[in-house]
Amino acid sequence: MRLQRRKLLRIGAAALAAAALSACRDGNDDSRPTATGASPSASPDWHDAKSTGSGTLSMLSALLGTGELQDRYANNVLTGFFGTSAYQMATTYTTSDKLPDKILTALTGGILADVLMPEYGWLHALRRRNALEPLPADLLADLGVDERFLPSCRIDDELFGVPYAMDLQVVGYRVDLLTQAGITEPPKTLDELREMAKQLNGEGFSGFDPFGPGLVRTWANLVGAYGGRLFTEEGDLGFNDGTGAKALDFLAGLVNDGTADPSSVPGTGEPRLIAQGRAAMAPMGTATWDELNGAGLGDEAHMAFFPMPPGDAGGEPSILRTGTVLSVSRQSCYQDVAFQFLHYCLEDQPLSTTAAMIPAIPSRTGLLVTSELSSNRIANAGLASIDHAGVMLGGSDAWLDLRPVVEGQLRMTLEGKQSADAAIGNLARVVTDSKNAG
Repeated sequence: MRLQRRKLLRIGAAALAAAALSACRDGNDDSRPTATGASPSASPDWHDAKSTGSGTLSMLSALLGTGELQDRYANNVLTGFFGTSAYQMATTYTTSDKLPDKILTALTGGILADVLMPEYGWLHALRRRNALEPLPADLLADLGVDERFLPSCRIDDELFGVPYAMDLQVVGYRVDLLTQAGITEPPKTLDELREMAKQLNGEGFSGFDPFGPGLVRTWANLVGAYGGRLFTEEGDLGFNDGTGAKALDFLAGLVNDGTADPSSVPGTGEPRLIAQGRAAMAPMGTATWDELNGAGLGDEAHMAFFPMPPGDAGGEPSILRTGTVLSVSRQSCYQDVAFQFLHYCLEDQPLSTTAAMIPAIPSRTGLLVTSELSSNRIANAGLASIDHAGVMLGGSDAWLDLRPVVEGQLRMTLEGKQSADAAIGNLARVVTDSKNAG
């Protein structure tokens, strides 16, 4: 039923997007409840659009998960842009799992927010639904955004989003525990990692916890370690080339070995197993740093990091790229002001402030050394291996249809209810059906 609903949303979105654009051109704000009592900017140039006109822009985001962070963002980032203009920003926050449907429902109703913060890798799917406005070619000209984050933001040579708060998933390990076990260096292959995990495993203690960052993220990183990608550069199916099944079989092997236990995953808000002292190795992203420090494990005597090792000797290790991008709705009546806001968000102080409060890697990676994040060893380890960051979640117009069903299919394999090949076949059919739906 999800694919049928998506198809209906696409059909409705195309007609309503055209109507919304027409309303903007006519200066009629009635079709946009979030832009009340306003006159669209008449500026011919986005660089100083906020100095002309007035109105209320809207923003939809899943980036800031608590009220405290949302208040800090409003006071330390939004005020810096809107405090000196006749424009305001009305923000709506949601959770990552609810964001896709909120975007598509708003798109169908002709009330999509002016500024969107989708996850890195979603842009192909949103562009397919005619949700996004291409960004000005010179938006990033003076900012120095790390080019290694940009490929998935460009579609057919047009920029549909800018990388904002990014993350790079590495594997962290307890140096002290490995040393006690006689292990002096990290594993060079996944087979070595599995053997180490078995050696380090104990009662109530996991040798390798793949569930900490989320099962789908770990599986995707393992796909990269076996030399694959979820999708090709063209957005076509990639994980059904054998690498998706190998990655899932590896996870099933960890469960069968007893080194990874799906039932031991901590509850929401609880520290991850490695921060609790109940795991020796685990994939992790930048935000885990506060947990490790809080547990007294952040120093070099306790923790070190490595990229996910390759599936075969001589292969390339893998780093998973994730994060949040900034984009502008095609339905926005204030596109020039929104473009200027995106540029502002990537300037030194706003970007450093945002990255530090999440925490995340700023898309202008050169800012890391001068920001509060300079001591975040996970972020630094990820950047040291960023050239291996070839895999990401998404990158296809089918991703928003695939995303809700991936974890369920993976877990059925880990529970022994179906083979890895069957799970990958089921997921591949979701992608094919999504693409055939148009």
